[in-house]
Amino acid sequence: MSLTIEKNKDLSGLNSLRLSAQAECFCEVKSVADWQEALAWANSADLPVTILGGGSNVVLAPRIEGLVLHPANAELGLEREDAESVFVRVGAGHDWDPFVRACVDHAWFGLENLVSIPGSCGAAPVQNIGAYGVDLADWVHAVSCIDLNTGEVFERSAADCEFGYRTSRFKTKEAGRLGILAVTFKLSKKPKVNLSYAALHEALDAAGVAPTPINVLKQVEAIRAHKLPNPIVTPNAGSFFKNPVLSTSELSALQNLLPHIPVYPVAEGRVKISAAYLIEQAGLKGFTEAGFAMSERHSLVLINLSASSGQACLHFASRVAERVHALFGVLLEREPIALGTLAS
Repeated sequence: MSLTIEKNKDLSGLNSLRLSAQAECFCEVKSVADWQEALAWANSADLPVTILGGGSNVVLAPRIEGLVLHPANAELGLEREDAESVFVRVGAGHDWDPFVRACVDHAWFGLENLVSIPGSCGAAPVQNIGAYGVDLADWVHAVSCIDLNTGEVFERSAADCEFGYRTSRFKTKEAGRLGILAVTFKLSKKPKVNLSYAALHEALDAAGVAPTPINVLKQVEAIRAHKLPNPIVTPNAGSFFKNPVLSTSELSALQNLLPHIPVYPVAEGRVKISAAYLIEQAGLKGFTEAGFAMSERHSLVLINLSASSGQACLHFASRVAERVHALFGVLLEREPIALGTLAS
């Protein structure tokens, strides 16, 4: 085959938690032909296929059996436009943060609240990444996919992606069945800023600047730099737990214990609460054990201080979740995806 297959590839530099991990076989893929050739090779050898993008939202097993595919297609282009919108296609291997900045530079608006999020564009729809009042799903037009069994290429419309809070069909019923080749976004030609996140609105007011897309981008960048540890300096996978979504009756019971917990309405009869607040109130901000810790800067961020095992990482996270549940009766759900054979 024309592609290079690496054996026993070290993956410690390809995940932001910097966990020690190894791939039985590893291959970078850029074109559709690369994908199809690699998949045919893996299928002929009866090897399972795992996709590893930017590695910013995963917990890796010490060894991943089979073939690990790393998307490296980083094309970015304007597909078409109309009077109000542009349709922008970006390859799965393009880094997310430079993509957001390029969109604002081109006056393609809508994604500026999502700046400074590490990871790749191909991984972004899997998790339906979101921050500061904006979710990826708000702006996705279509996702170009490849069937990992047959090599068939097709598109899913945004409506068919089944986006939810930090999830999609790529993370649930089609996990391990599809690869993402590219994402097409429908962005606005006119500046549209989302200031629904109170801290962002306050930051703009405090800075005395107009609520323009570039100023929103700069303020989000500054807020994230202040609150969140840099994964290049301190290995982490960003927010490790999702903010729990509760019914109003569940919220009432929780407010008997924590009357000041931050609450965000999400739908009729449902509210989202702060996982970070729960962790802090459980006395776990800065909690350290077995080489891992909940960050002192942001209690929702699990950091790797000196450990190397994905198994130990999940054990530590379980300890945090169990403590919160014991105190407040709320289950914390892990946000990063586990790759390889790992038990929590």
